[in-house]
Amino acid sequence: MDKITTKNPKQQNLWELQESIIPADDKRIYIPNWDNKPKETETVISFMGSKFLTTGNLSTIISKAGTGKSSVCEAIMSALINPECDGLGFKVKLSGYRNKILYIDGERTIHDTWNSWHRVMQRSNTAKPLKVNQLIIANFKAIGINERIKHTTGILKKNNDIGLVIFDGGGDFVADTNSNIEANVFKDWINTFNPTISVLATLHSNPTDNKPRGHIGSELWRRSESVLLLRKVEGTIREITAQFEMGKVRNDNDNVSNFYEWNEEEEMFSTTHYQAVKKNINTEKHKELIKQIFDEANNTTLNYAYLVEKVGTIRNTDKEASKKYTQRNILSLL
Repeated sequence: MDKITTKNPKQQNLWELQESIIPADDKRIYIPNWDNKPKETETVISFMGSKFLTTGNLSTIISKAGTGKSSVCEAIMSALINPECDGLGFKVKLSGYRNKILYIDGERTIHDTWNSWHRVMQRSNTAKPLKVNQLIIANFKAIGINERIKHTTGILKKNNDIGLVIFDGGGDFVADTNSNIEANVFKDWINTFNPTISVLATLHSNPTDNKPRGHIGSELWRRSESVLLLRKVEGTIREITAQFEMGKVRNDNDNVSNFYEWNEEEEMFSTTHYQAVKKNINTEKHKELIKQIFDEANNTTLNYAYLVEKVGTIRNTDKEASKKYTQRNILSLL
């Protein structure tokens, strides 16, 4: 048998090794070495002080229908125009020549899209006849999926100053949200964008949980730098948060939330101060204890001293502990 000899890769020049793996003229493929460290990424969108989306990355916002995801997108656009406005916790910075947002609406009527644009103007304190050059808002509802991809690609080619693309409805670019093939086609397509373009996509969650819907949701969630959830909390109060099972902030603190609600005077969502009330998970247990006390009372007059005594007997605690327990857990339920 002929002796097989191979050159030790460790003895090869790194550039020669790279040349042996990929063609030198294919700039799409990157292999790191000591001399080709990329430029540091910048924070494009921050949320409550944490990095939410950096240059060239993808992030997603998940919500059920009717939670206000398009309104959150409006707030993000407004925050680019006017950093001092109520951005619902978001700050946006597009530096250099790529200082424009492309927003694509794939599901609402043209009237809804106009109202959305108008709220962006109001939120950013932009009055008529002032023109805003930082936004391109396009309604793609009337065109098919292939045309949506074609037109988006065309807009990006004609406008090399776009630094952020917002897909308000990532699922609107696939015919079947459960198609793995279509999900990968969409993912591969946005990977062809200029590496200095950042992408934000909104996704619907499943009806019964907070997971993003279908294969398209799973793929975009997996690739995302950060993932936030919009959810209804209580009454008109809604929350933007990374604190849920699918939430993440890859490059910063993920303990971030903000509350918002509909503002009748402004006719848009506004940040609100809300303190969630922690529910006592032992309420039912306390109610059972009260029932036992009443059942054993046998027409005895119920007063504070009797309650403390019975609580101590049933729970086998001393008088001081029984007093604290009664005051904290029993009196409010009577």
